Amino acid sequence: MNERFLEGKVAVVTGSGRGIGRAEAMRLAAYGARVVVNDLGVATDGSATDETPADEVVGEITQAGGEAIADRNNIATPDGGNALIDKAVSTWGQLDIVVHNAGFGRPHMIFNMAPDEWDDVIAVHLRGAYCVDAPACRHWRAEAKAGRPVYGRIINTSTGLLMMGGAGQSNYSAAKSGVLAFTEALATEMAPYDVTANIIMPGALTRLARVGWRTESRMMNDEAPFDRTSPVHVAELVCYLASPAAQWMSGQCFQVSGGRVEHVATFNVDKRYERHDRGWTALDHAVELPRLFGAGAHRSDPPPKAWSEQYHARGTSATAPTS
Repeated sequence: MNERFLEGKVAVVTGSGRGIGRAEAMRLAAYGARVVVNDLGVATDGSATDETPADEVVGEITQAGGEAIADRNNIATPDGGNALIDKAVSTWGQLDIVVHNAGFGRPHMIFNMAPDEWDDVIAVHLRGAYCVDAPACRHWRAEAKAGRPVYGRIINTSTGLLMMGGAGQSNYSAAKSGVLAFTEALATEMAPYDVTANIIMPGALTRLARVGWRTESRMMNDEAPFDRTSPVHVAELVCYLASPAAQWMSGQCFQVSGGRVEHVATFNVDKRYERHDRGWTALDHAVELPRLFGAGAHRSDPPPKAWSEQYHARGTSATAPTS
């Protein structure tokens, strides 16, 4: 690929006024894309401010010789998502890349979480993915049906927090796991139209990363020859996924932080036990499940004593379900 491998492409980046989204918009523009910089300018908890970070990013891009326009539509609504996609198409006559990065955090333990704190986080992260990706997919499908060539790239944002439990972040984790499953479905649905859909789990030191996590101390204590906390490392992977070179790849998830990129295998079976003569009773499961997780070195190892006594006391009277 040459240094301007996105020349002539049009990209939409949600939540691109700051942090990771800003880095994505800046790097996409540096590689030649024309960018719609979408950001409401809200605080980290989603509350309104009078800030206009989208305008600032557009200024930086244009000053560097790129093309960009600002957008302040609320992408958590269908009207906002439609307007954002329409803005890209009406301004430049096409749409090629959609990066959904917008989001905020309202961390609380579940017993302290208010319903609106759940709903609002789900809305911006998960519903926002639908509200932006759906009109984009409708546009690309219409283009394909009209016989015009389609170049479509969707890059949605999930989180590595899904692999760490995420105490205090149940709303955020639920939304981001939904984004992951949603994007994998899009990859299947949009494959006939030459549209790819992939997921990133970014790690960088941003405003949102400081909300509810100890990211700063964890990331900055490492001695490294470069700033591995910078969101530019995330943005570079996004630019590759948006590039012509990534046409072969869809439905994949990558965790990226600093100089590390990890392919995350999602929704795969890890362990199993089975038999084909009959099913399993609850008492059978009490024996087999501990073995599945290494409770005994061999399948012939005795089960835990209490359960073993109950099981054998019933003999063969424990009837296995048939369906």
